[in-house]
Amino acid sequence: MKKQLDTFINHTATEITVGVLIVFSVAVTVMEVTIASGTGLHRFADIAGNVVTGIFVVELSIRWYVARSTVSFFRHYWVDAFAIMPVVRPLRMLRVLRLLRLVRLGILLSRRTRKVAAILHEGLAENLIVIVVLCVVFLIGAIGITIVERGNDAFRTFGDAVWWSLFTMMAGEPIGGEPVTLVGRIITTVVMLGGFTVFAMFTGVVSAVMVSQLRGRMEAKDMELEELRGHYIICGWNRSGPVMIRELQAARATRATPIVIIAEMEGEPDLPDNINTGLIFFVRGDYTSTETLLRAGVDRAAAALLLTDKAVPRSDQDRDARTILAALTIEKLSPGIFTSAQLLRRENEPHLRMAGVEDVVIADEYMGNLIAHSSRTYGLVTVLDELLRTAHGNEFYKIPVRSEWVGMTVLELLPIIKKTRNATLISIETAAGDGPRQIVTNPSPEYLVREDEQLIVIAGQDPSAEG
Repeated sequence: MKKQLDTFINHTATEITVGVLIVFSVAVTVMEVTIASGTGLHRFADIAGNVVTGIFVVELSIRWYVARSTVSFFRHYWVDAFAIMPVVRPLRMLRVLRLLRLVRLGILLSRRTRKVAAILHEGLAENLIVIVVLCVVFLIGAIGITIVERGNDAFRTFGDAVWWSLFTMMAGEPIGGEPVTLVGRIITTVVMLGGFTVFAMFTGVVSAVMVSQLRGRMEAKDMELEELRGHYIICGWNRSGPVMIRELQAARATRATPIVIIAEMEGEPDLPDNINTGLIFFVRGDYTSTETLLRAGVDRAAAALLLTDKAVPRSDQDRDARTILAALTIEKLSPGIFTSAQLLRRENEPHLRMAGVEDVVIADEYMGNLIAHSSRTYGLVTVLDELLRTAHGNEFYKIPVRSEWVGMTVLELLPIIKKTRNATLISIETAAGDGPRQIVTNPSPEYLVREDEQLIVIAGQDPSAEG
C-alpha cells in the first residue's frame, strides 16, 4: 500500500491537480478578503477555502506517510505544512499564509521544465522560482494591506491595494498610500524588503546562468532527487557512459526516464549535444556509500547500471572490488531493482551473481571474442552494430508469452510471430524454480512454450505493442 500511495502522490496527474488547486486556493483567498462578509459569494469562498485546505492536509499526510523519514518530509515540505495549519484558520489576517503554497507550485513548474530542457532557454527553471516568489510577496502585500487598513482612504478598494503593493515592491518605498496601523507598517516593510531581495535574486540568477558552463548544469539538488521515481542510476563513469545514455534516450520505453549519475569527479561529465541533459542528474560522491545511494533514490529506482569506474586512478582489481561492493549495497537497499554491472575480470563474476545482479558484462572479453568471431564470420560486426543501436534498424525485444501460445512448440510458434509481428525468435527466458531466470538460446523445435516465460526476439519495432 505504501508503494502504491507513493506512486499515486508523485504521479504527473496528481501534481497537475495539486497545482490547479493551489491556484484555486489563491483565488479563493482573494475573494475572502475583497467580498463583503455575509454575502453568498463570501460564504462560498469560505467553504471552498476549507475544502481545499482539507485536500491539502490529506495530500501532505500521504507525502509524510511515504517519506523516508519525518525529518526528510519537514525539510522539504515545512512551508506547505505551515501554510495549511488549522490553528491559523480562525485568524482572518493569517489566511494569507495560504499563498505560501505558491512556492510549491513554483517547485513543480521548475522540475517539469527541467524534463524538457533541450527546448528551453538556459535558466528558465530558476527564473520561474524567482517569479513565483515575486508573486507571493506581491499578493501578501495586497491582501494583507486590504485587511488591516480598512477605513484608510488610500486603500478603499482592493485595486488600490494591488497597485500600492506593486509600486512599493518595485520602488523600495511606499507608493500610493501610507499605512496607519502597526501591522500595515510591518507589511510595508516586508514588501519593500521582499522586493529588494527578490530582485537581487533575479540578478544573481542571471549571473549564475552566464557562468553555468563553468559551474555545471546537472548537479542535482536534494529536492529534485526526492521527487524521482522509476529512474535509472549509473554508478561510476568511463567512456561507455555517454553511449549508454544516448541509447537509453533513443529507445521509446526509456526516452523520458530520468538518469542519475554517481561518480567521484571534480566536475560534471561531458555529454554530447544529442543527449537531453534536462533528464540527467549528477551526484558527486562515492557510489559504494549507503548515504550517497539513498540520496540518489536507489530505493525508488527502476534499474542500477554499474560501470567500471575510471574517474579515479585505481587498479583493475580495486575497480572490480568497488563494483561488487556497490552491487551488494544496492541489492540490500532495493531488493527488487534490476542491476547490470560491468567487470574487468571474469573470475569476479560469481560474487555479483551471488549478490543477485541480473546481468554481468565483461567488456574487454566481449571485445576480443567479437573480433575473433568477425575474422571467421564476415559481416558479423555489421549485424551486431545494427542490433545494438536503437537509432536505426532491427534490435532485441523481450515479449511475454500470450495465452494462445502456451503449449505450442517452438516450430509452431516461429511462423506465427514472424507473420503477425515480423519478429524472429532467438531465445526464451524461463524460470528455474526459486533461482534466477535462465536463457535458452536457439531452443529446439520440440520445446514447449510455457505461460511464465518470455520470448527474446529480433524485430524492427516493439512487437509487444502489436495485437
